[in-house]
Amino acid sequence: MEYPRLTSFAMFIDNLNDWIGRIISILIIPMMSILMYEVIMRYIFNRPTVWAHEIAGMLYAIYFLLGGAYALRWDGHIQIEFLYIRLSARKRAIIDCFTWMFFYFFCGVILLKGLPFAWDSIVDMERSSSPFAPPIWPIKIFIPIAALLFLLQGSVKSIRMGIIAVTGQDPYPTPADNG
Repeated sequence: MEYPRLTSFAMFIDNLNDWIGRIISILIIPMMSILMYEVIMRYIFNRPTVWAHEIAGMLYAIYFLLGGAYALRWDGHIQIEFLYIRLSARKRAIIDCFTWMFFYFFCGVILLKGLPFAWDSIVDMERSSSPFAPPIWPIKIFIPIAALLFLLQGSVKSIRMGIIAVTGQDPYPTPADNG
């Protein structure tokens, strides 16, 4: 049985998170470069910086937040599945349909609380309390964005699980299913 609209939606969300994941993966390069610079300045020249650790932490925050939906798309999150893996795909999908309610609750709370949190930070033009004092409102914008991306990728997983639960067949297997 074909589900063209669901498949199109799923492919769009999968491609969106793939695209975002590839772009933010590049953040590892400036983050590691900044940390290497700090280590060299601190331990070789005995001249530590006030900015390096904080900027690297901000880059990591963006990397972590936006990389979460990408990891979900590719089943990259840790799972405890010593019993779960022994079930059929259909039984796993039925269990997932119920347990994913917790996922939606958690991500929904993050989104609903993250929006005013980010907005207040933008309005106040919030800055770090460190001596370097960089603006932190741009980082806080990524909290609700990440929650939305998680919810969208989770909806793709739920659609897929629902179809497997009903039909017993995967509507659109991904490369993650083979590894």
